[in-house]
Amino acid sequence: MKKLVLILTCIWLDKHVFARKIECGYKQCPPTREGALNVHLIAHSHMDAGWVKTYDQYYYGSKPTISTANVQLIFHSVLSELLHDKRRKFTFSEVSYFWRWWKEQRPATRATFRGLVQEGRVEFAGGGWVQGDEATTDFLMILDQFTWGLRKMNDTLGPCGKPKAAWQIDTYGHTREHASLLAQMGYDGLFIGRVNHKDREAMLEEERMEFMWRGSDVLGKMSDIMTHTLFNLYNAPDGFCFDFLCNEEPIIDDPDSKAYNAEKRVNDFITQIEHQGKYYEHDNILVTMGGDFTYQSAANWFMSMDKLINHVNTHPANMSDINIFYSSPSCYLKALYLNGRRDKAIYTEKGDHLPYGSDSSTYWTGFYTSRPSIKYLTRKTHIFLQIAKQLTVLARMGDSYELHLLRHALGIMMHHDAITGTSQQHVANDFVKMLTEAFVACTKKVSTLLSYLTPTWAGARRSKSNQQFNTCYQINMSQCPFVESQESLLLLVYNPQSVKTYYYVRLPAIALHYVIRNAYDEELEYQLSPLAPAITNLPGRTATTNHELVFEAENVPPLGFASFYITAIKDPLGDLEYMKNKKFGPDPELLTQITNEYLKVTINKQTGLLESLHHVSGVKVEITQNLYYYGQTRGSLQSGAYSFRPDQRPTPIAEKATYNTIRGALVKEIHQRFSNWASQTLRLYRGEEYLEIDWVIGPVPIGTDLGKEVVSIFTSNISNRGEFYTDSNTRQMMKRSCWNESAGQVVKKPVASCYYPVTSRLCIQAFNASTGMCILPDRTQGGTSYNDGEIELMVHRRLLTDDGFGLDETLNEEEHGTGLVVRGQHRLLLGSKQKLDGEEFPFQERVSHSARRWQWEPWVFAASADKLNRRKWQGMRNKRFSALRVHGLPRQIRILTLEPWKAGSVLLRLENTLEKNDRITQRLDLPDDTPLPTHINVELRKLFQHLRIKSVRETTLAANQWLEEARQMDWSTRYVYTGGDDGIMSEDVDYVEDEKSAHKDSEAEPEQDPDFSDKRSERRNKHKRTTRYENRKKRDINISENLVDNDFVDSEAKEITTEADEQTNESDFNDSIFGNVTDVDDETIELTTEGNFEETDVFTNKTDVKKYFALGDNSGLTTEKSLGKRRKFESELKALDTFEDVSSIRSSQKDSQKRPAEGTDINPDETDDGVTKSMYEMYYKKKTAVKMKSFKKAFKPRPRWQKRPKKISEDKGSAVRREAEMKPNEPYGSRAYVYESGEEKQGGDEDEDVDMEPARMRTRRQREARRRKRSTGRAALTREEPEFVVTLRPTQIRTFVIRFETSKNYVI
Repeated sequence: MKKLVLILTCIWLDKHVFARKIECGYKQCPPTREGALNVHLIAHSHMDAGWVKTYDQYYYGSKPTISTANVQLIFHSVLSELLHDKRRKFTFSEVSYFWRWWKEQRPATRATFRGLVQEGRVEFAGGGWVQGDEATTDFLMILDQFTWGLRKMNDTLGPCGKPKAAWQIDTYGHTREHASLLAQMGYDGLFIGRVNHKDREAMLEEERMEFMWRGSDVLGKMSDIMTHTLFNLYNAPDGFCFDFLCNEEPIIDDPDSKAYNAEKRVNDFITQIEHQGKYYEHDNILVTMGGDFTYQSAANWFMSMDKLINHVNTHPANMSDINIFYSSPSCYLKALYLNGRRDKAIYTEKGDHLPYGSDSSTYWTGFYTSRPSIKYLTRKTHIFLQIAKQLTVLARMGDSYELHLLRHALGIMMHHDAITGTSQQHVANDFVKMLTEAFVACTKKVSTLLSYLTPTWAGARRSKSNQQFNTCYQINMSQCPFVESQESLLLLVYNPQSVKTYYYVRLPAIALHYVIRNAYDEELEYQLSPLAPAITNLPGRTATTNHELVFEAENVPPLGFASFYITAIKDPLGDLEYMKNKKFGPDPELLTQITNEYLKVTINKQTGLLESLHHVSGVKVEITQNLYYYGQTRGSLQSGAYSFRPDQRPTPIAEKATYNTIRGALVKEIHQRFSNWASQTLRLYRGEEYLEIDWVIGPVPIGTDLGKEVVSIFTSNISNRGEFYTDSNTRQMMKRSCWNESAGQVVKKPVASCYYPVTSRLCIQAFNASTGMCILPDRTQGGTSYNDGEIELMVHRRLLTDDGFGLDETLNEEEHGTGLVVRGQHRLLLGSKQKLDGEEFPFQERVSHSARRWQWEPWVFAASADKLNRRKWQGMRNKRFSALRVHGLPRQIRILTLEPWKAGSVLLRLENTLEKNDRITQRLDLPDDTPLPTHINVELRKLFQHLRIKSVRETTLAANQWLEEARQMDWSTRYVYTGGDDGIMSEDVDYVEDEKSAHKDSEAEPEQDPDFSDKRSERRNKHKRTTRYENRKKRDINISENLVDNDFVDSEAKEITTEADEQTNESDFNDSIFGNVTDVDDETIELTTEGNFEETDVFTNKTDVKKYFALGDNSGLTTEKSLGKRRKFESELKALDTFEDVSSIRSSQKDSQKRPAEGTDINPDETDDGVTKSMYEMYYKKKTAVKMKSFKKAFKPRPRWQKRPKKISEDKGSAVRREAEMKPNEPYGSRAYVYESGEEKQGGDEDEDVDMEPARMRTRRQREARRRKRSTGRAALTREEPEFVVTLRPTQIRTFVIRFETSKNYVI
């Protein structure tokens, strides 16, 4: 009883005594002084998640002989000092360190820290798990690490902890796609540190240290982000680092002291501040006060800054008018925003800031390739994380500890000193250990998840927990101990893509004969391919096999798997016959060509090098390929882990290569050997359009030089005139050139300054022809096209030199007692930019599709089949599985993310893979008369086979804010810049202006598979083959019946009508809405553990969606079903320029559920703060209302005796939807809905079954009984499941939190 009283007392105190109103965000920013130079002091500490010490060593402060950095001490020291003075502020960035510190703190410390956040005295900038690299990561890696970091921010600090400024102050260059992603996440601004020295000089000269960065030409304003280039990188001004790590003089302000220097020090500071202020057009400047791992003794910093603030602000007015104060990145953005006027112009950047050059002879382009094995491991593990997430959802399991481990490890790997390869060797080893342990733990979890999807594989008498699905961790070495120990195998090939695919499986072969059966018990063709000597002799390889078993896994379903039964046949007579045929076959040295259905590859008989490629479309390219190296000499400037400093053009490893050719039914190969440390294989698979180059480099010899940087150079007769294209984080293509035209003359850049990161593809295009060529790497590499017709990719680096940027270690990787050996692949695609007869897609679309398909290639799991025979195999179920419905997903849309979220919800991301014009530049475009792709509709309910969606709610890109509550600065209202007034661009318009015309929605007819032929004449004549290999080009693409390409123009809008709409009356409509919401609201989803937001229903029945908003808009009208006495609706809703956003329109009772708990009235920036606007209003809403002409067709004529209800008047200038109050004489449950067009819908009194008897003559009980009867009948006959319809523009990614209906585990 005493405990109960104590609990109730605490609750009462929390609600009443400690109740207070907290306003966080921009409302906590200090005021600026008009007419003065406002100096924003940003106290911060940059904490690397591993560099010269490991992540753990940095956190705990161990290994002080290497570095004295101690992260946990920084948190404690800063927290203590902030409590001494309410003026003080501090900015953190790396969430991974914060989360680790937070878990160790007591509740009182957590409450204190959370209070500082709510007061705006602690701010998080960035909010990613780490401060990630931009050059070498792909966009989904970026999204995942930001999503994970921001999720932890929500879990700990609630809405007040939401970062508003992106903080990329130490990354080595900045990409355009990264800026686009940050803008779509909802950040108000971006702070960057490292830009090319020439760009920085131009910025200072032209006063454009601040600029508007347009992240995407296709998305337009949605991808704009205000960007500020830090003046002092991220360090304090010279002479004003007050950390014990620095050797600066303190500020002594005691006038009685002989060491008094306050006046001199203040004058020095003012001089630097005024110098910095000359390069900005406004009266606000940002001064960073911090550095690497500073504030371990925060008292030194804050005491000194307090003195600076006091002395500068009291400085004689005749010398300076400066207002200096503690601030934060977001408060600086607010000041910059309020300072803007529409007559001020700001520069618009549409490129990127790569490569980063710290001076004219130093370009940080070496890290694009440094530590290639780590880059490969990170990419493969990241794809496996997506597989683990998907399988967790498909198995209907919740989030798990193993997923958390892998998210954390991969988040750490995104750090700008991890995946870049710019950490010390022992730190790199720790990264690999952390990642490998998480990977192994997650594979065990995935094995358990697969057992739920294959309940009958282990036999009826065996427990599910005994089923083991093994992963071949060393398959890149052609080694898999489990496979090599089994004579019979069950293979499960899982496809993480959202389109069906096919995949060539390669496994170590322990026999010369096999029987392979697919799920339909069909025997498959296979091939034994001999391994090249470079593979069999790899250091660390213990396998004794010298052949690989190759077969094709055809038609692997999307988000699903296909299974195969493999049995090794040991037949001595057959083995002898096989060896005889192999021995007396044609001389491999005489075979200089290999061909398949698409390509003919020819090598030079004398040199053994590649000579030409001939595509089936008629494109023929003379091309040579060789391996070269840049040698390191003993000069003053040398390459290192960061930089690439060549002093001459590369040297070929060998002028000639020995070779031999292997021809088979499935794969044909040419093995080339350049030296004892460099070899490669040219490979063609049956039915594939690319040439695969499988290279093995290492151990790189040192010899008399100081290291080598190995490159693969393709030299062709394609004249590209120095122009080439590289991807930006695997998405949009960026035009590059090795010619510098800024100096008034055309000068060729140094090769190091012409290197760019290649994460998915590098392409060149003939200047006066339609021929194009692209190279796809299997990991991020540095690349260029330095000479005409060339493509150069750096594949390996081994250096005995250091470039002097703080690492203090050479890049000399060793493994198994020798220099590191690296195996990798390139894929070469050739074609014409013009779409030829028989080709469904243009060349660039085929290239981007091939890059995605390779990156997301299927994953092979192996299980033992020792107790399995063919009869049991035939009787097994669950041999094929797909989570997606056939034709449920348009082919241009892919499921980017499907992962377990919070409280049983699921995070879903959809991406439209189409670009605006299906091109990388105008030079690679389709003909002008070709229609451009536009918006694509997706019906979410039709996506999944076994999972029924119960509710959907859209979030921002990083899933940390509900879309309807997210707010962002609209810089176009304060500054003039290119594209600032475009809003939703003309190509993305889904609204009308005169409301006089509308088009009916139509669905595209299913497209037919393209013809497949292994002869050019058959392709041109479109002759179909009757073999099982026909239609190969589209076997991995879903043909959707639901694909709708909507072309919008300014004077037109979508008028959505269906036959069902015309037959459905108003009473049906109300009942379906109420019933749907009632079902959804039985349960809610919590996004955060503290400061939760309640989930409301977003999308309604498809019929309702079509009546209430045009495609491309998420607006839906959602109401609450009456359960007792009738009640009035709110007389007015929040005024918007158009329909309300995805948030459901609730009654006052429902709205009360969305308010924070009593006692903690938190008012974050989701409300109007004077500087931000609703993201939905800016980017998603329609400009004017669509007139629902078809709506009248659903009405029955009113009886003459019934008075026409009065329309609710609206101001012409505002498009506001209101809900009319119920009239006394209306039947219970009847409601009026008023549309922007001025029409009013009455529900419950105009149904075709409504009695003509006046309402006043019917009792309420009779009306209720009649309504229930009608509702029950319709539910049995015409009620449809809700169909959640969303629309994606080209290149757009949309994020949703969805919830499935709960049901028992199913048996497939």
